[in-house]
Amino acid sequence: MACMGSEVRHALRADLDELAASLVDAFATDPVMAFMYPDPSTRPEGSGAFLRVMLEIGLNHGHVYAAGPKNEAAAIWVPPDVHLFDDEGVKQLWPVLERTLGDRAELVTNALTQVAAAQPQDRGPYFYLGEIGTRSAAQSQGLGSLLLREVLDRCDRQGLGAHLESSNIRNVPFYERHGFEVIAELDIAPGCIVRPMWRDPQGELLGA
Repeated sequence: MACMGSEVRHALRADLDELAASLVDAFATDPVMAFMYPDPSTRPEGSGAFLRVMLEIGLNHGHVYAAGPKNEAAAIWVPPDVHLFDDEGVKQLWPVLERTLGDRAELVTNALTQVAAAQPQDRGPYFYLGEIGTRSAAQSQGLGSLLLREVLDRCDRQGLGAHLESSNIRNVPFYERHGFEVIAELDIAPGCIVRPMWRDPQGELLGA
């Protein structure tokens, strides 16, 4: 499949506003975003602030990748032995959660903590995919596969695993085509099931 703007780039800080806008659009109906920000009329503002700080944390703690000629797709990958939410990451994230969630901040934080606690501890070193999304108008053009392959090929060469959480059941087959499998189901809120997924390094590189 031909990919629009087939180059994957390391994102710069100047890209983050566009990337955040693309992720807001990509996650407009995402179950976790709907749980965090249940009012559709205010969800773009709340999720935009949350996703923008996630990109900031990713830029400081891992690798933020961009794809598409206008930053239509983004991925936050975190290498082994790096923690996205160390003390500094939490220090960045918590004020945004308090400001955008108000008295629901603790409820949401507890749910997110449940997801973080389920990350595999006994499968060896792995790359963690914190966020990935493509603006709706640019979906089905291969950008998500490019952002996955950018790191999965490296995992295969280095014998490293990969881990992500899928909050949308419709995306599970996409990740399965790239070698991931569901390893758990976390019922974090009514109607919101998060599925941790794991990928062992592949002996032969999978096709995109």
